[in-house]
Amino acid sequence: MRETQPGTDDVSTRRTFLVNSGAVSAVALAGCIGDAESDAGSETSGGSGGAGSDSPTYPDLDPDNPEFPQSFGTLMDANLDSASLVELDEMEVRDEPRYGNPVQELGADEEPIRPDPLVFTWAPTEDPAGYEDTFDVLRSNLEAELDVDVETFVTEDYASQVEAMRAERLHVARFATGNTPYGVNLAGAQPFAMPVEGDQFGVRVWTVARADNDNINSPADLAGLDRVAHGSPTSNSGNLAPTALLPDQGVTPGEDYEIENTGSHENVIMSVVNNDFEAGNGCSTCMFRALDNRGVDLDDIKVVWASDAFPLGPISLRYNLADDIKQGVRNALMDYDYEGTPLDTDIGYKSFVEIDYATHWDTVLQIQEFNDVEYRDSGL
Repeated sequence: MRETQPGTDDVSTRRTFLVNSGAVSAVALAGCIGDAESDAGSETSGGSGGAGSDSPTYPDLDPDNPEFPQSFGTLMDANLDSASLVELDEMEVRDEPRYGNPVQELGADEEPIRPDPLVFTWAPTEDPAGYEDTFDVLRSNLEAELDVDVETFVTEDYASQVEAMRAERLHVARFATGNTPYGVNLAGAQPFAMPVEGDQFGVRVWTVARADNDNINSPADLAGLDRVAHGSPTSNSGNLAPTALLPDQGVTPGEDYEIENTGSHENVIMSVVNNDFEAGNGCSTCMFRALDNRGVDLDDIKVVWASDAFPLGPISLRYNLADDIKQGVRNALMDYDYEGTPLDTDIGYKSFVEIDYATHWDTVLQIQEFNDVEYRDSGL
């Protein structure tokens, strides 16, 4: 099973996320984390479908340089919903993040903390109960390495995850891709590792339409539509990324069409399947899971554009944990084989690779800069 990834009001406004009165004052701090969006919404209705050929033809697929449109199923079969780890290694190294603050380090006058129990959480999902036993093996390995009790849980809310780490009630967290910068800027998070599926990583933004809609074959064809389905407003792959990236593809969301924030990647893809909208933008693997769970034939949907891959949400440490605790967490992730465990069978992760926030989150930070995302602490 592939894991889903976690979604702002009108994209023309600035977004201010405050830590105020002990809480992060955002409805959701989502991202496409390699994780499902918790801020689910109802399916909405919009434009009309353009019926066309029952058997569309597509360009021959070159995995190294794919032409679009392509069948959703063909791209999944070629693993093009994600990217090779080679692409991760080839990203331009950056010493400092281009936007926001660098990763926080322990101050000279600060004492490190040694929490017992250590509290660990995975990024929010749409079905936390479904992952109740998934992280038992990881918890056991953490306890073996740290010799302390470890409490694990899956949250339903991004804002509370960031606030809990800010308040030192959460010590190790797997954030979503898009809310990782909030963890860094507001909660003292130090991202250091990313789960991977074999030699692949990340997710892509896919712009999708029904295969029988002959009118939509490129992003430029979205111009002039009444409304197009996006995910939750704060989702990286569901809203922020397509808003920032599609203008270079010939269409400007919010100007050339009205953005309809449907609440989740599942709502995006199912609204296209059901002809509520002619097109939508969302996380590749998230939409796959929705189609797979609903038994929809993948060849009924086509992909008319794909972004470069985004990293999956990273494992992050609170910056002021003692060094030996940080090393123990690293050991529990990097030195164990998770193949065949529920971490693998439930969400597809056999191993972890090290990441660098400034380097590997650069595209995400470009998107948040484009959308005028503002990280601001109230001073508490």
